[in-house]
Amino acid sequence: MLRVFLSSLNLFSSRASSTVHHPSQEHKIDQAPFLAEEIPTAAPHTAADRPLEEWLAAEEVIAYDRLLANIAPGGSNTEDAVYGTVIASPSKEEPNYFFQWTRDAAIIMSTLLRDYSSGFRSTSDDLSKPPVLLADYASLQRQLQHNTNPSGSFTDLASLGEPKFLVSGDPFTGSWGRPQRDGPALRAITLMGYLRAYNASNPSLWKSTSPPGNAPFFRALYQPGSPIKGIIKADLEFVSRYWKDHGFDLWEEVNGLHFFTAMVQLRAMKEGAQLAATFGDHDASKRYETQHRRLQKFVTRFWNPKKQTLISTLGTTRTGFDCGNLLGSLHAHPIDDAINTDAAEVPIPFPPWDPRVLVSTYDLITDQRTRWPINDDRSTHDPLAGVAIGRYPEDVYDGLGTSTGNPWFLCTASIAEIFYRSAHHFLQTDRLEISKTAARFWIAVDPSLPVGSTLTSADPRFEPAIRRLIAVGAGFLGVLRKYAMPDGAMSEQIDGVKGKQRGARDLTWSYGAFLEAVRARRRVVERVG
Repeated sequence: MLRVFLSSLNLFSSRASSTVHHPSQEHKIDQAPFLAEEIPTAAPHTAADRPLEEWLAAEEVIAYDRLLANIAPGGSNTEDAVYGTVIASPSKEEPNYFFQWTRDAAIIMSTLLRDYSSGFRSTSDDLSKPPVLLADYASLQRQLQHNTNPSGSFTDLASLGEPKFLVSGDPFTGSWGRPQRDGPALRAITLMGYLRAYNASNPSLWKSTSPPGNAPFFRALYQPGSPIKGIIKADLEFVSRYWKDHGFDLWEEVNGLHFFTAMVQLRAMKEGAQLAATFGDHDASKRYETQHRRLQKFVTRFWNPKKQTLISTLGTTRTGFDCGNLLGSLHAHPIDDAINTDAAEVPIPFPPWDPRVLVSTYDLITDQRTRWPINDDRSTHDPLAGVAIGRYPEDVYDGLGTSTGNPWFLCTASIAEIFYRSAHHFLQTDRLEISKTAARFWIAVDPSLPVGSTLTSADPRFEPAIRRLIAVGAGFLGVLRKYAMPDGAMSEQIDGVKGKQRGARDLTWSYGAFLEAVRARRRVVERVG
């Protein structure tokens, strides 16, 4: 089990710096040396109409730098923020996003973890910064978990459902959509990845204590038994206890049971069961595995057989089309997952290449194509041509108040990632299922593809279909190129009428979603050759 869970990511370890709101020394995250080769940076961005590959190379560096600028310590936009804080945006008024959201922070730190593990470097990055940021993030989370806040106290773990904190580390006490139940699951996923990474670069540390895994670094993250100690342990317990209860969705608007939330909870329980067993916490492992199995069945309820599409929230009166559904698929399935050959293993449903996810992606694209004037391109009849993608059809949040919604950078990037990851999976498995469930999707890809059949690389139609998926992904990245500022900046939204940027400036998640899409693109393009 140790080999299964503590699999190598060939990364690093780190230590948090002290700060006025720092957790106690007992829970500090220790740092070990990490060295990596410098990678040459791309030329600075100069024009939005440059060739896509050239723009992507430059924008990747810009996005990484701007993402780091929103993380303390050291981020140029994080004045007065305690170490470990990931601000959503430096915007402090109209709108004020100068806060740390549990969900956004976990997603961004997961992106940072993977980007740095791949050896990526920005113009401003040095060898020590990402390890320290990750350690500071982990240390801050214990404080946020234990603070009594409007969602409750740590006594029954209700405090973990609090979605939003001041940059001082104190709770935000104003009116808000709370509790939100996706944050603890996402944080557990990120910190379990951090634990694996640390162990990969310090393999002797695990066995340096009796019992194994009792070193301070591991104890800060996970301790078996009761009372609940360890950041990851607390989050896993929260998910195990509360996943069946209603909470607000990732857009902080609807109270209910949501696809995105359930998907990340499912992944947290699956990985958590493995982690608990590794630490000898067998009762917890069984409990998490039980909830994992229950969630496996539960998430299937979000497929609407009548509409033949995924819905965002059970019982919703909306169409159900939602960028959050695609994000749920992406964040529940690690990009670097190997093909599972264990017949006893129960895979997490709804991966990006699942026919139900693909047809739901198509439905959202189709809706958004005619919803925004900026998407009205009469020069093409391609049903999968790149367009700007918003959150969901009924959206009324305009970036400051309520009128009409707009496309979002992160949603547009996520569409591209769906296509790239699907193409990679089909190549990896040498199997392209043209399922009847996703018939309207595959007809849009290529009307000549035989619906109801499965192609392999031996079929002459296989490679053109893969290249078509890659080209579609590039079309959506081209939309980001079109609406990014000349200096590479990306805000929260794109005005659906004027094409101008709207909402919070330099949204951290916009940069993170772009980096994820670019990583997925690189992975499949390298495989195709």
